[in-house]
Amino acid sequence: QPELGKPKRNCYPLPGPDFTFGMYMHKRDGGVPEAIGHWDSVKAKAKPHVKVMPRDFVTMGRGAVEQGCTTAREFALYYKFKDIRCKDKEILRYGCKIPPGMTFGRPARPSTPFFDIMQHRYKELWMEQQRARTVVQHVVKKKVGTLGQVRENRTTFLRTHPLPVKEESFWHPQRFEKV
Repeated sequence: QPELGKPKRNCYPLPGPDFTFGMYMHKRDGGVPEAIGHWDSVKAKAKPHVKVMPRDFVTMGRGAVEQGCTTAREFALYYKFKDIRCKDKEILRYGCKIPPGMTFGRPARPSTPFFDIMQHRYKELWMEQQRARTVVQHVVKKKVGTLGQVRENRTTFLRTHPLPVKEESFWHPQRFEKV
């Protein structure tokens, strides 16, 4: 039973006062004086590790066909001459290998021309568009009104232009005489 008004005690014994929790870091164990007084420098490796990507046979095959290669020997010579590798899709993983000139994020919106807003320029442009639209609507309305004709459909066209009458021939083959 726990004591009255106190939480239940943990069943595990804690280590002594000389125990250090966490990992012991050899380089950064000098505390604040070492952090302020010394820069943490890392020695450069002798040769940087270069990841060799596999060959991109699809692109090389397409290029060989465009060059007119037909035999296996010609393809092999083309592959030896044009060694195209697959592109590294993990370029930006873990913050390594950023291509030069690459920018992140969305481009900034162009700034609003405040002078045009103060002079109501956008209202004037909109009014000009509306005036031009009404002028075009009046022209179209006049055009339809001046014609005054009903649009022609197939029936009215056939009434005004009847189909030529087929001349009936009075000669029939022998086999259709009894029908």
